[in-house]
Amino acid sequence: MATTSQWYAQSGGNLIASLWVPRQMGVALLKDTYVPNVDTHMRYSDVSAEECAGAQYVAGGKEIAGRAVAYDAAANEYNLLGNDLSWGPGATFATRYGAVYEMATADKWLWALLDFGVLVNVNNGVFQIDWAAGLLSVQAGPPV
Repeated sequence: MATTSQWYAQSGGNLIASLWVPRQMGVALLKDTYVPNVDTHMRYSDVSAEECAGAQYVAGGKEIAGRAVAYDAAANEYNLLGNDLSWGPGATFATRYGAVYEMATADKWLWALLDFGVLVNVNNGVFQIDWAAGLLSVQAGPPV
């Protein structure tokens, strides 16, 4: 007899959501030479050598302020929310990826990889990450 399992939407998502708000979470911007590996990269130290540099960018990135969670019962989904981030005016750097991570814990765990799709060159301008649709979501799926 095969056994299936499924998260209870509120409990599975709530486990993640309960960590999102109290922890100091941030985004570090990474160069296009970074080679993503979601299986082995676990800590900020695994990606920090590929962090971008330039005017208006400080190593370690920026904290995501205004962290909150919202539960969407119709979609069985927790949405992790935060204020938009921007670097500039006067920013000059190139980035392709971002790493969402715990900024203040000893291990600085990575939570998510952001892929901007192309190398973004900022030249004396503003770079913004717009979380309009929410930053991350945790969704209950069908039984497995």
